[in-house]
Amino acid sequence: MKRIIIGYGVSKKIMEDIGVTAPTIISALKFKTHTNKAKKIRQRAFQLGGIVMEKVDNSNQ
Repeated sequence: MKRIIIGYGVSKKIMEDIGVTAPTIISALKFKTHTNKAKKIRQRAFQLGGIVMEKVDNSNQ
């Protein structure tokens, strides 16, 4: 499961910059949505220091 992790307060900054709600940001950062707005949210998150985290499945070891 891939997601973008952002620092404290970054979500509020994205809401102000792009004009979206918190649930919209959460969906975009969890890659649940793939709209143009979601892409803008992810791009802005990276600009503000966000990093991609991906869960690795180690159950086969």
